[in-house]
Amino acid sequence: MSSNPRTITFLFTDLENSTPLWESHPDLMQKLAARHDALLREAIETHRGRVVKTTGDGFHAVFDTATDGVAATLAGQQALSAEPWPETIGLLKVRMGLHTGESQEREGDYYGVDVNKAARIMGLGYGGQILLSETTTTLVKEMLPEDCTLVDLGEHRIKGIAASERIFQLRHPDLMSEFPHLKSLATYKHNLRRQLSTFIGREKEMTDVKHLLEDNRLLTLLGPGGTGKTRLMLQVAEEVIEDYADGVWLVELAPLTDPELIPERVSRALNVQEQPGHRLMDTLTEYLRRKELLLLLDNVEHLLQESAELAKHLLDHCHDLNILVTGREALFIEGEMTLQTPSLSLPRENENPTVETIRASEGVRFFLDRGRYVSPDFALTEQNAVAIAEIVHRLDGIPLALELAAARLRMLTVQQIAARLNDRFRLLTGGRRTALPRQQTLQALIDWSWNLLVEEERVLLRRLSVFSGRWTLEAAHTVTGFDPLDELDVFDGLEQLINKSLVMVQHPLQSEARYGMLESIRQYAQGKLIEAGEAGMLREQHVDYFIALVDAYGEYGIGEDYYFWRDRFTLEGDNLRAVMDWITEDRPGLALHFAGTLLQFETGWMNYREARSWLEPAIEQARKLLDNRSADIDMGDFIRALQAYGWLLVTHGDMIDGHAMLDESIRLARDHEELRILAFALGMKAQAMGTSVSWEVIEQMNEAIAMCRRNGYEIELLMLLFSAGQAYLAKNELEKGKECSEEAIHKLEKFDAPFMKVWLYMAQTQMAVAYKDMTKATKSLLLALETYDKLGDQRMAATARSMLAHIYRNEGRPNEALALYRQTILAWQEYGHRSAVAHQLECFAYIAILEQQYEHAAQLLGAAQTARERLNAHSTDVQEIDELEQAMSQLEVEMGEVDRDRIIKKGELMSLDGAVAFALKEI
Repeated sequence: MSSNPRTITFLFTDLENSTPLWESHPDLMQKLAARHDALLREAIETHRGRVVKTTGDGFHAVFDTATDGVAATLAGQQALSAEPWPETIGLLKVRMGLHTGESQEREGDYYGVDVNKAARIMGLGYGGQILLSETTTTLVKEMLPEDCTLVDLGEHRIKGIAASERIFQLRHPDLMSEFPHLKSLATYKHNLRRQLSTFIGREKEMTDVKHLLEDNRLLTLLGPGGTGKTRLMLQVAEEVIEDYADGVWLVELAPLTDPELIPERVSRALNVQEQPGHRLMDTLTEYLRRKELLLLLDNVEHLLQESAELAKHLLDHCHDLNILVTGREALFIEGEMTLQTPSLSLPRENENPTVETIRASEGVRFFLDRGRYVSPDFALTEQNAVAIAEIVHRLDGIPLALELAAARLRMLTVQQIAARLNDRFRLLTGGRRTALPRQQTLQALIDWSWNLLVEEERVLLRRLSVFSGRWTLEAAHTVTGFDPLDELDVFDGLEQLINKSLVMVQHPLQSEARYGMLESIRQYAQGKLIEAGEAGMLREQHVDYFIALVDAYGEYGIGEDYYFWRDRFTLEGDNLRAVMDWITEDRPGLALHFAGTLLQFETGWMNYREARSWLEPAIEQARKLLDNRSADIDMGDFIRALQAYGWLLVTHGDMIDGHAMLDESIRLARDHEELRILAFALGMKAQAMGTSVSWEVIEQMNEAIAMCRRNGYEIELLMLLFSAGQAYLAKNELEKGKECSEEAIHKLEKFDAPFMKVWLYMAQTQMAVAYKDMTKATKSLLLALETYDKLGDQRMAATARSMLAHIYRNEGRPNEALALYRQTILAWQEYGHRSAVAHQLECFAYIAILEQQYEHAAQLLGAAQTARERLNAHSTDVQEIDELEQAMSQLEVEMGEVDRDRIIKKGELMSLDGAVAFALKEI
């Protein structure tokens, strides 16, 4: 058979739900399967197709033309539909997928990306459905069989395929036409990033990993850096995603240096929020206890002990959890199964190698694929086959090594690369690669890559290693662009490093491109940075850049660009942590400034525990230094940090300490004439007090409002007017509340930014509620909810839905309220916000009272009361307290005090999750 690629149309078919049919009717299925095979084989061969092989209860066939392939699928489906299948079985439904592309034929079978794509396309569909790739559709759309049409099903992300694929469905009056959504990756829960390159080979390893995961809850993929452990893990995750009801979730540990942050890293990947008064590990464990998912822990080798402890704890307490790990060393805990990740297969040793035998190697196919990213016309030929085989052998089939080698095809031929391997990798000569320590092999590989760089590229690469995680082009210019590099050198050098696969580029949605390195390359480059004597200088450059970034946020962050900053700091989390680590011990004044400014308004880019771990020690150290007068601590920084810490505490349920911190920041801001901080602290104090805001705070806000007018502090004035309007309305001072709120609304209407629009809608809502204009309140809340959804702020969207549900409930619209509460209680449960869940249970109870389900209401109130006591999160909202007291009184009237309290006690014994399930089922 020819080894040259040619264009072919590939067909894959599969009988839907065949396993249960074989299990329940084994004898009958023997006959029916034979009939199924005969009908499809006849359809294929009648239309000039060739059956390559059977695949279980399906076929793999090829056609020289796409039109023949389409005609065969139509004929096959028509034959299956017309066949009189037994009533006990019903219609045998077969899914079919067609794709046209290039493939190599070898020993009667076909290999290559396009063959895999055809199989994947078939796997998206359902029995009775015919799916076509865009390539096949383009070829046949003008020559379809009679009465056939094509329906565009849109672009889909397909397992194992780097690029999205547009899928079409063939329709005909004889065929079924309506099917569920295609089973592409978007259908399932996951956070797997899109792979931008093709997955090559590894069929045996894929099968081994999937089989081991079926019988083992913890599997660790072992191997040195560069062997493709992570990529294999991600490919397996895509393959098995259907097996996990709650999806597969990736946790990348490579950028992490603080082992105590591992639970936070896992929680962030799963979107689990820390709860006041509870360890994050406990909250995470409770969340995973009810989940059936696969957790992927990537690159654990530098955090081995802590990763082992985390895995053991979660596996002990979460019985439907599986964990897949990558690392260079096993975790060595009970129940762990390990699998060594080998290199890609090498060309077989042969005195007279041929193009065909060389191409059979996974390593060669991988090198060819990566070479085409550099040179689209790159191919295996009689002239270069031996040199390519030598490269793959000398690099032991290590994917990272081959990828770096392929990147050099811009400047070298494969023969030149092979010759350089002789010069640069003496340790690899003679095929002795596996006898050497793998870290040394990786070191040798990167040494070779390093030596191919020009001096300016070497300088840039080592300087870029100062970043933790990823960075922007602007950051690269600012931090690394000094003698001997200028801005243009950085720009051109970064492009060259990307071309040479030493730097990777990422394109986040609605954000600028970000760059990063493989961790092994970054560590190598850091060693070069230390050798060059530039490590201290680059660290200072890095600190200065992010201090300036945080200062810019301090100046503008709460205004129109708030969501820009929120997203930016979320992306910069690893760099921000690195800065804080570097300055905490040696520069306490700067650490106080950095933490206080970054966290003054919002902490959404880090969890509560981490934010507290920044602010609390910084404040304590500053107090000592201020008392001893032993350092120059800026009072503005100190006050700002107090205000930030106070706001952090009150928003996480620690009202006593939080209010104390806010009060201290207000007092010191007034004493030291830090007017802008004073304005924000007063606004936050009012927000923290809610409907129980004191007249003293209201008077202080009035003074601050006048001060903001005098000094032109526009954003601070907006916040104070918003807070003062809310405070007056809560005190039933409607005219004053209306005056403040209307001024805030008038000013907010001038802004077009989404964040300011949300303030506008919420101000309109609170004023409409105060004046009992529920139609307007509902309209404003719906606008706020729509905006939150567009911004992706699901926590605030849940808050808005809950407020809307309160309105519906108080208007006597319990069914509409209940529909919203069903969403919000699950949202807060998913986020791990247990005090919010408790309040939602109370709201379910109030609706139960309206429905005269008094025992249900009492039981829910008991569960909510227990949850609040455990969290020390009793409501301070006057309206919420009044509503609860009224509900308790009404239950006493309807049930009697003894029966009410007895049922409440019953509810107190329920777990919070049990109470949620009870509310959703019973009300």
